[in-house]
Amino acid sequence: MVGSINRAEESFIMLERTMKRIFLLVALLLIVCLNVTSAQSLEEMVEGSSSEELGIVNIHADEHSKGSGISDGFAESIVPSPSGMLSFESLFSFVKKLIAELFGGEVEEKPVVVATGDDSDESPGGMTGGEDNPPPQEKVETKPLSGYESIPIPAGAAGSGSEFMKRTENMTPAQREEAILAEILAGNIPSFLREFKEIEVSRKLKDGKTHVIKYKVMPDVLAIGNDSDFVRMPMSPLAAQTIADKFNCILPTTQMSDDIYNHAETKLTPSPMSGGQYKNWQQRMTKNEFYTEHQRLVEEKCRKVGHQNGMLIAGHKKDVIITNFLNSHKDSVVIYGWHDSRNGGKPIQGYGWGHEVTYADYSHGIRLIANEVEVDGEKMDIKDVLADPTLSKLLSKEGPVKNTRAHRK
Repeated sequence: MVGSINRAEESFIMLERTMKRIFLLVALLLIVCLNVTSAQSLEEMVEGSSSEELGIVNIHADEHSKGSGISDGFAESIVPSPSGMLSFESLFSFVKKLIAELFGGEVEEKPVVVATGDDSDESPGGMTGGEDNPPPQEKVETKPLSGYESIPIPAGAAGSGSEFMKRTENMTPAQREEAILAEILAGNIPSFLREFKEIEVSRKLKDGKTHVIKYKVMPDVLAIGNDSDFVRMPMSPLAAQTIADKFNCILPTTQMSDDIYNHAETKLTPSPMSGGQYKNWQQRMTKNEFYTEHQRLVEEKCRKVGHQNGMLIAGHKKDVIITNFLNSHKDSVVIYGWHDSRNGGKPIQGYGWGHEVTYADYSHGIRLIANEVEVDGEKMDIKDVLADPTLSKLLSKEGPVKNTRAHRK
């Protein structure tokens, strides 16, 4: 009978322990639920209450004691996260601080990352930067691009030159020029035109010193199309200057035109189309059919001499140039070139300003020169060189050229 009593007492004790555990679990669940409910309604309580109702008390920093610091830390650690739950990272941090206070020693602080749901606040490495502690930003150095670096890459496949000529065949010269601008400014040029060639020239100047200049030039004149199907494109100085400005370039002087010819890897003889072979050529010089035919003549000569696209070529087109003559011929285009190896490399076309500023015909070409140059080992803007009373002789037969635009409109 005694054994039965003992077994009954043991069962009662086990039941009592189980009930206590259940009670503790229920109490814990109630605390969590109250915490969530309180956290979710906290903003509403604050927004609808005054400072007196909330019982806000201002505490000055000098009134804090060591004990109050610990209690403040505990209060901060139980502030709910944005989701309404306790921040266990903050609570764990408080426990580590408390241990350090009680038993001595230092505790390494690590930043706590709080997910906000806003990707725009994220910094590299997953850390978030607040207003007081913004994420470090990498310093980006910028400088104006020069020459081929400024020419955009077309978004899609480059259209062909022959397609462009067909599309613009019945356009007026003004309409065609607008189409030319749109194509070239969008980067629809053969890829080999992007690789500028370096010209190096040394001259003894009036200061008695020999100066050296290095500048980069487009290997051929401007063209529309791709590497396998392109057309060298004449245009007025108005359009040419717009393109040069956009690509941080200028057009050549007569001196530069001569120097480019002297440095050319391929020197072609001119291909005039003003003879009896082309009837009514005066009326056809500015039309697409002559542009296309002259392209065929030039390409035929290129094949005969073994020219490869991307090599520096000259002699095949007249250059639209920059010159002081434009100051007294404001309504003109000035052309120069068609250097001829059969005449010692001298140009057939001297300074020519007989056409008005919107004029362009099959013989004209636009050669771009990068703005950034090197003089005696120092980088300079080519416009500063041309404006200099001494250094301008490196690039100009006329002395200083202060207005480097190809027109005065």
